[in-house]
Amino acid sequence: MKTQQAPGAHTRAPAPPAGRAGRILRGARSSVGGTAAALIIIWIGLTAAAPSFATVSNLLNIFLAASTLAIIAGGLTLALIAGEIDLSLGSVEALAGSLAAVLIVTAGLPWPLALVLGVLAGAAVGGVNAFFTSKLGVPSFVTSLAMLSVAGGAAYLLTQGTSVFGLGPQFGAIGQGSLFGVPAPVLIAVVILAVLAFVLHRTSFGLNIYAVGGNPEAARLSGVNVRRTKAVVLVLSGSLAGVAGIILASRLDAGSGTVGAADLMAAIAAVVIGGTSLNGGVGSIAGTVVGTVLIASIQNGLVLLNVTAFWQQVAIGSLILIAALLDRLSKISTRGVTA
Repeated sequence: MKTQQAPGAHTRAPAPPAGRAGRILRGARSSVGGTAAALIIIWIGLTAAAPSFATVSNLLNIFLAASTLAIIAGGLTLALIAGEIDLSLGSVEALAGSLAAVLIVTAGLPWPLALVLGVLAGAAVGGVNAFFTSKLGVPSFVTSLAMLSVAGGAAYLLTQGTSVFGLGPQFGAIGQGSLFGVPAPVLIAVVILAVLAFVLHRTSFGLNIYAVGGNPEAARLSGVNVRRTKAVVLVLSGSLAGVAGIILASRLDAGSGTVGAADLMAAIAAVVIGGTSLNGGVGSIAGTVVGTVLIASIQNGLVLLNVTAFWQQVAIGSLILIAALLDRLSKISTRGVTA
């Protein structure tokens, strides 16, 4: 005799099918491998063109430059996998760093409190993105584009269009300190990215992110709260951009509305090069890390070769187009195989 289960008996949503999860992980490993091979080729080429590229000090500079970029790219990875996008990242960096600087220098607040409030400012921007997107149904592209302008303008208003200097040695240790020769921002990025990777691949929330990005309706029917998942991801993205802004302000010993202006395009390039699909449902933190190091290596190599900074913009934009094309061709190929 069959018994009927009472409504509401399920305490958590079922995980996505094992077959789909397996395909996701295999696809992520494949993307990471391809990006890593490209990174190795670029390193070999840059070493041949500029022998100083492969020195220990220069490699540390690359990882230092990649650290804050990797943090915001990690948040963007979660958003893209969930089928959303966050275009406000660069302005959120500027807002968080500017707010912390003004609170320390002008208001005289202790630096730990200013740090927390700076990160919370980033979370607040993410919260606005989440509210308009998950509650009101406004596309995240539109919402985050609007907040790109709002947060950037707020940063300029806070600093009155100038740089606010003199944040103190203790606050400066966040971005300028080191441990056993490894820059502190690199260590912070490693910890954050390791946590993100664990959440994404080892928790039910991470599986929900993949499910929501891959097929929102199927995820909803499986019991996943699609709106909540997307909202949390967007808040996390804003919070991580706030963390990156604090680190940049610490490194520069200043808060400014211009900080992070070029990071949005670089972060998008790193994420899509790392194998995260612009259509949602596919991606990995490992791929984003490799993509971030690749972008930082190209930027560093062009500087060593005395190539004008304008070519960096050309290179990054071209890489985004190539990665998007490869993502499109991969989907066409997959549909042809499964048809």
